[in-house]
Amino acid sequence: MRPRSRHLPLIAIVLIFAFCNGARASDPQQDLRDQYQGKTLFLRGFYTGDKLRYDAAGALVDSATPGDWTADGVVLLTDIHLSGNRLTIKARRLLVSASKGTFRFLAEDPKNKKKSPLLKIEADLDSPKPSPEQSSAVMAKLFLTPQDNFVDLVPDYWKFCVAQALAGKSDNCRFSPEVAALPGMASLVGGNPVTEASRGSGSSPANSSESSVVKLVDSTGGGMMRVGHGVTPPHVMFAPEPEFAEPARVAKYQGTLTLMLVVGKDGIPTNVHVVSPLGCGLDLKGVQAVRTWRFKPAEKDGQPVRVEIAVEVDFHLY
Repeated sequence: MRPRSRHLPLIAIVLIFAFCNGARASDPQQDLRDQYQGKTLFLRGFYTGDKLRYDAAGALVDSATPGDWTADGVVLLTDIHLSGNRLTIKARRLLVSASKGTFRFLAEDPKNKKKSPLLKIEADLDSPKPSPEQSSAVMAKLFLTPQDNFVDLVPDYWKFCVAQALAGKSDNCRFSPEVAALPGMASLVGGNPVTEASRGSGSSPANSSESSVVKLVDSTGGGMMRVGHGVTPPHVMFAPEPEFAEPARVAKYQGTLTLMLVVGKDGIPTNVHVVSPLGCGLDLKGVQAVRTWRFKPAEKDGQPVRVEIAVEVDFHLY
């Protein structure tokens, strides 16, 4: 009778371990969870709402409204589930404040019973068992990746502020390390991202907190003249108050936003853009309100002229 090998139990353990590892490596759901669950990402399109549905091509099945990236852009992925050809992601929306010019995640007040809003994302898949490459491609259709350039994706009214924040060239617009580390926030330090397109038609004031700053925009595209050189400032004739962003209201967040805009000869504001942000969705509300304002235009030698001004928009809860 042949003696039993002492190594058989060890071989069996090794085979079981290898089988378990192989089974785990081939589990698409676990792969997705390992790579993405618990991560903070930018939602592509900054869509509002508590549920988003995508088809296999990455297109929205139902209509959705783009929001402001400081209120609707950042999500924390809390759960990822695969069932058949359906990927389901649960996430929490994170608010981004801009207190004292620095974009950072707004900490939840433990005394506030209302928590940050939840988001459910559903996406159809081409296969019930997607490969890692297919899974990455699906996630790239839903969230920003390191290959994206954030300044190209924000609305025009944000481009000047965001470009300066990415370049580290402004005290009014800065990114905290945790926000700057998000995929899509490519560093432009050392470059020159602030162009005429991202800045608007004029330049920001030396002290953007002074809402009285007024500059004449030369019709030839040349230099600026300040009030006091025969240019009278425009006067507000119609200025509806902005709505309060609901996420900011729930978080009891308030403050003052500074915008730059050009008042045309007809008294209509154009080229509205953020120069000193507030965050939590209030910047969008401020821009929307100011675009409806109407002015008595500035004058030079009795004739209306185009001027660039800075205005402050206050958001306070009473």
